[in-house]
Amino acid sequence: MDAMTKDTAVERQALAWMDDPLQAFGLSQTQAHSLPRAEAEAVQLAALNLRLEQRREQIVTLDKLAQAQGITRFARIEDAAPLLFTHDVYKSYPMSLLAKQRFDQLTKWLSRLTPYDLSGLDVSGCQSIDQWLERLRDTTELDVATSSGTSGTMSFFPKSQRDYRNSVRMLRMNLTQTFGTEPAPAAFDEPYHVLTPFYRDGHNTVARLPHYFLDVFCKGDVGRLHTALPYKASADLMWMAARLRAAQAKGDAGRVDVPESLLARRTEWEKLQAEMPRLQMAFIAEMVPQLTGKQVMALGITSMFFEIAHNGLEAGARAAFAPGSAVVGGGGAKGMILPDDAEEQIARFFGVERMRGSYGMTEQNFFVNDCEHDRYHMPPWVSVILLDGETGQPLPREGVQTGRASFFDISQDGAWGGIVSGDRITVDFTPCPCGRTTLHMDKTIQRFSELQGGDDKITCAATPGAQAEALGFLNSL
Repeated sequence: MDAMTKDTAVERQALAWMDDPLQAFGLSQTQAHSLPRAEAEAVQLAALNLRLEQRREQIVTLDKLAQAQGITRFARIEDAAPLLFTHDVYKSYPMSLLAKQRFDQLTKWLSRLTPYDLSGLDVSGCQSIDQWLERLRDTTELDVATSSGTSGTMSFFPKSQRDYRNSVRMLRMNLTQTFGTEPAPAAFDEPYHVLTPFYRDGHNTVARLPHYFLDVFCKGDVGRLHTALPYKASADLMWMAARLRAAQAKGDAGRVDVPESLLARRTEWEKLQAEMPRLQMAFIAEMVPQLTGKQVMALGITSMFFEIAHNGLEAGARAAFAPGSAVVGGGGAKGMILPDDAEEQIARFFGVERMRGSYGMTEQNFFVNDCEHDRYHMPPWVSVILLDGETGQPLPREGVQTGRASFFDISQDGAWGGIVSGDRITVDFTPCPCGRTTLHMDKTIQRFSELQGGDDKITCAATPGAQAEALGFLNSL
């Protein structure tokens, strides 16, 4: 095969991964994690260059960042590092826009971070964050994901409906298949029950996922979707709570830049928060016996699952989910001191082989679950670009490296696809004993903000001048 034919074949493969990566691998976990690393990275590089050419014409902030650094093409995967957006870009809008409910200006700001055209969107009647996000969801392909951290600033990430669907399809592939065994052709159409102790709907990622679980796992059967909190997670209430926490942390709780109409709902929020633990525990305790003999995907908080499992085992009770069920934990201990065998107790109670760990983030489509050797394997269509925690420069792509987690997901539809996160991870570039060929990371993941006393001063590979120019354009509203 000559070089031109080979390049054309690689580009065709790259386009297939960009369009629908799961379909490109036949909806098979085994196929996705069996491609030799050199082949996978050749396709990743081709896709990176195709995405750069495409997105520079669609996302003006990216184009500004690329122009300022003279970048038009990548020769290596790590060359993309200067064009990865830091996660705080998605909350860089002037804070006054939310306080004054200037959703027209927020739409203009968001339009500079997505390839979707928002210029004709009428948001004049929107009087809350929830209404604005619903307008975007109802009239565009976007399903914007929110998050609100300790800083009190809400981020708005332009996920598309397609992004969410790909995420949940990947989660299904991970949890319902065994590596090394090809799935039956109709396996993806089999309905499952979903058990999750979270909201029925909302705009942050966890609250919005059930909408897509209903389609991908439950196959449209609402009787198979079980959520503990029957109401919607309000973005307005979450933002208000975050602003109150930030003001209290600064010792200035009397001054909160939140509309009075929203502050009037403070009691409503406090009531919801107070009753949440009781509702969640009662929900799981009630649903477990109801789902006896059913194939279940239980996705929740490890500490909550442990409390249910521990109490059940002591009482001589066990759940009896059908074979093929999975229990996925996360969220840390939440103030509890968990015993060393916590996961074993959970698995024993729920009747599954092992509890599955998971890792993902709002700004990426991937959800990864641990393999048999407790390693998180990245899908082949996601490039891992590990950065030095102090200099922001790419670390060598060999051996075992620890640094700032940065990724480029070539399947990203609603945004650029490249992100510099706040996570400190350890990646192993050598083969995993489980047999998968994909890059894998340690399950011990820390936040740089926690390691640095609450403040994460991100140093990335982009030049400071280029960052300033791109951010200045983004926020020139």
